[in-house]
Amino acid sequence: MRIISKLALLSNFVISRITRKQIWKKVRQKISNIPHLSVDWDSVTDRFIEPIIWVVDHFADSLGKIFVTLVWLLIQFVVGVAYWIGLSFYWNISAELTIALVIFGHWILLNVVFHYYMALITPPGYPPDVDQIPHIKARCKKCQSAKPERTHHCSICRTCILRMDHHCPWLNNCVGHFNHRYFFLFMAYVVLGMIFLFIFGAPVILHELSISDSSEPIGYPVFNNGSHVLPVVEEVAPAPRPRSLRRAVAVTEAILCAGILAALSALVGWHSRLISRGETSIENLTNKDDREAKRLEGNIFVNPHDYGTYENWRIFLGLSEGRTWWCVFFPSVHPPRGDGISWCFKNDLTHVSYK
Repeated sequence: MRIISKLALLSNFVISRITRKQIWKKVRQKISNIPHLSVDWDSVTDRFIEPIIWVVDHFADSLGKIFVTLVWLLIQFVVGVAYWIGLSFYWNISAELTIALVIFGHWILLNVVFHYYMALITPPGYPPDVDQIPHIKARCKKCQSAKPERTHHCSICRTCILRMDHHCPWLNNCVGHFNHRYFFLFMAYVVLGMIFLFIFGAPVILHELSISDSSEPIGYPVFNNGSHVLPVVEEVAPAPRPRSLRRAVAVTEAILCAGILAALSALVGWHSRLISRGETSIENLTNKDDREAKRLEGNIFVNPHDYGTYENWRIFLGLSEGRTWWCVFFPSVHPPRGDGISWCFKNDLTHVSYK
């Protein structure tokens, strides 16, 4: 689990300035404990991270649009190859099996496309005007807007985000209170889709690699001049090799799917752990410091937003007002619980005030 958390922190390194500062703070603290090692970490940090910050601040919007385009192209490539190579392979084996695989595969595809599109177009949640929430006294030092609990400022979007998790370049959008569910379920269904492709794509790839190229000639052309058999020198370009192209495309998709599966599996595991604990990525970092401080004091840190694993998931998935777990398995545009502003607590149990 430590490896997963480090991978997730690294993936958000250039995304959240808050995260970057806290990571560097921890690294500096660890290395500064090494004896006989004197390093001006302020200078090292500034020289290393300032160029990254400059690139992110000036080109984040353009890079985000490129990343979003790449995601759509990648989805089309993976699905297109599955149709071109996989469909004919399984149809020759069993029509019934092919129909079942097409139905199941399109259920996954529907959820992937739906949740990605909704994560793209759904605003993460912004604090309303100060006049609308006079009871919120905290103000953001950067944008001067009201800053409710669990709200953080995004230096890329240049505004505060309700219950901000991080800024995602693959969405060109922040992940916050109102689109966090779409973001997580998109990743979860992509992982499920990659597993599906590996299970049923492995026989297809093995088949493509085992058969010979039907367009490749066996031997070479010759002619008989009456006394000798001589080879024919061909000046025409050789015919295309479709079988070799199919192999190359199939192997390329397998490599891409392996990389996607490895990366997103780690992120899904990381975010699942955070959801189970009632935390966002930013809160995980701040809560670590609070846990350590409480431990040194001999006390136990209690996360005020942790309602227990089961209830944390119900809150995250918006399972209220009669909604059931079926909302997870099929596209649904229902909003999350609460407005992302008011959070109330009663007695020793934590409850959320939903409006």
